Amino acid sequence: MKRHFAIGLIFCLMSVCVAANATAAGIAKSRLVAERDAQAAGLTRAWFAQATLDRDREEVTSATLQDGVVFITTNGGVLQAIDAENGTTLWTVNVGREYLTAPAINSKIVAVLCGTRLVVYDRFNGKFLDETEVFGQPSAAPVATEREIYVPVYSQRLYAYSAKRRKTERPEAQKTLEAMLEATKDAKMAEEIKAKLEADYAANGSEHYLLAPLDETRPHQCPTLGVANAAPILGTQSYGVDRLIWTTDQGWLMIGELQRDAVNNPFQLLYKLQATPQIAYVNESRLGNRFLAPRDDVSCAPFYVPNDISAQNMALEASRRKGGLAIVGSESGNVFAINDATGKVRWTYLTQSPVNERVSAFKDFSAKQELVYNVYVPVESGEFFALDLKTGLENWRATGVKRLISASATRLYVFDQLDRLAVLDRANGVRLKTLSLAPTKFQIFNRETDRVYLVSADGLIQCLRETQQEEPLRHRDETCADVAARLAQAIETGEEATAPTPKAAAPSAPENVPAVDSEEAEADEADPFADDSEAEAGEADPFADDSEEAEADEADPFADDSEAEADEETSDDEDPFGDDDEIF
Repeated sequence: MKRHFAIGLIFCLMSVCVAANATAAGIAKSRLVAERDAQAAGLTRAWFAQATLDRDREEVTSATLQDGVVFITTNGGVLQAIDAENGTTLWTVNVGREYLTAPAINSKIVAVLCGTRLVVYDRFNGKFLDETEVFGQPSAAPVATEREIYVPVYSQRLYAYSAKRRKTERPEAQKTLEAMLEATKDAKMAEEIKAKLEADYAANGSEHYLLAPLDETRPHQCPTLGVANAAPILGTQSYGVDRLIWTTDQGWLMIGELQRDAVNNPFQLLYKLQATPQIAYVNESRLGNRFLAPRDDVSCAPFYVPNDISAQNMALEASRRKGGLAIVGSESGNVFAINDATGKVRWTYLTQSPVNERVSAFKDFSAKQELVYNVYVPVESGEFFALDLKTGLENWRATGVKRLISASATRLYVFDQLDRLAVLDRANGVRLKTLSLAPTKFQIFNRETDRVYLVSADGLIQCLRETQQEEPLRHRDETCADVAARLAQAIETGEEATAPTPKAAAPSAPENVPAVDSEEAEADEADPFADDSEAEAGEADPFADDSEEAEADEADPFADDSEAEADEETSDDEDPFGDDDEIF
């Protein structure tokens, strides 16, 4: 009897285990978007992959897409690079147990913040290159250009760490070899060392790069007028000048510039925009003290639309260069479009609901004109606005939208207020299809292609594409490799060596760029996208940073300048939207 009872108990336990495994398998399978549901929306699953993590104890902390690579970080200190087109893991590194930010990349390196450490890896194989301690506690993820890594910190500063690269490993390997051979008395060991280093160089070749040591001294810094709670974005770039745009918890949109050859203050503020005018009043009990009303918060990251990335435009002086548009929304529901070269507000749009999600802009492929963009604005109430980039006027609006994920030539892919994937018609905002999803922690914002990327907390990554779109539709014309090639061409042709030396004071001509002749200057002045009021912008621009204001900001960056506010109101009354013939 006992034997039969034991056999029955074992059978029951086995049945429970089988049922549990089947249930787990079903749950795992259900986490993927069903192929039948995807096909009903005109989509198919391009690939799916599992990030490297301990699913019982760890989870994904960030998921970003940069230059065709999906970067995943976990709270276990893992940084993983995955090919965005096929889901293949390119490399995986363990950075450390402290909190990891989303990485910043350029054409050769990947930089990530691990606690207060700035750690740099080779972009292509994940090889460790260098690290340094940051001067302060980082407040947001870094951003990288071809020469600098920019890190915002809680002490209301933005630091620029130089990240120059050596040409090849050969000179370093040769120095190491000579030093080791000189210190080695054993001839056989010396030959082994030499053979090993030669083999290492042959394996890596000239394509493998080393990072020059990060400067241990305090890097160039710029005041941020508040804490930058989102990673800065890159504005107009040239050979010797980096322009950055960021928002702060004090309601400011800031535009700063690093001019590498400037003798004094190479990294400084250019323009600042406050979403709503500051209101000052006098406290009756303490006359003379000024109290400021709460500012209008800017909690979403800005979005940048470049105008002219040609070498001819980059060769112009900073005051004559065609800038792009920085677009940002505020808690009051206002959307601003600002030219980053002049600080001029091109237009504003009032949505009447807080804008907390990222505003974005994509090319209109159905338009016949060469430069036509649509701006997409999700607001807290669930309304979703499509605006014309040139005028700021509304084209259409939809409802029930939380954030924009991706865009194709004819469709918009959004995440709705019920945490579902919705497909909208780009022409009129009509909802075409809605897909129910398993819980996803990250819906990667994709401004590069038309692919849709979904990432769960336990590391399941899915890539969806339109059924007929086997090759990705690319929205961006320039990648990090293009920027690096442009810079390398300038160095090879001697443009950097022959460029005029910039003045020591305010930002002027960009580094390492030849002067532009008068015919090119006249052509640029006649360009319909050029800002004809640039010469007057320094006087009429409410956000221009003249010498007196610059000195005041250095003395007290948080001071309230009532005269500047009056100028702002006057300028906005005169021309709130700028010249309608210009986009930028």
